[in-house]
Amino acid sequence: MNTHVKPAAHVKSQSLISGTLVTTDMKRARRMYEEAMDMECVEPAKGLMYVREKGHRAGGRKHGSPYWVLEVREVAEVPVAQEMLNHWGFEAPSQAAVDDAYEKLSANKAEYGITRVQKPFFRNGSYAIYFVDKDTNWWEVEYRAPELLYSALREKGDQFVDPAE
Repeated sequence: MNTHVKPAAHVKSQSLISGTLVTTDMKRARRMYEEAMDMECVEPAKGLMYVREKGHRAGGRKHGSPYWVLEVREVAEVPVAQEMLNHWGFEAPSQAAVDDAYEKLSANKAEYGITRVQKPFFRNGSYAIYFVDKDTNWWEVEYRAPELLYSALREKGDQFVDPAE
């Protein structure tokens, strides 16, 4: 059993709400987010876009949980290409939905500026595809077995014990 005592947190967060990424073409990126990924976008200023899941209205109940807003900034070039381990993920309702996403994204790669779509695969209890956009952002569409959903894993708590401690 891990008996490590954790110090009090410096930041009293309620939830993780946002992340950032870049694009060299805001119009292309927005089209992909809205049409291919079924997200909702707003551009409050030149070179800035917010992307979120559909279904939430200001002051209303959040559609899903956790709830994310991605901040997209337009840049002249992407100086450091992203890698697969630095990806954004979408939860799919079934394996069939992952397969469908693979078929549709593969068929429409050029239309949305997608450079690569990996075939569906099983790994560690999930079934997923990864795809990459022209800005080198990696995206995952994943179906997880119910016992491996993030909410179920959080309920289990820490399972790993470092033998060095």
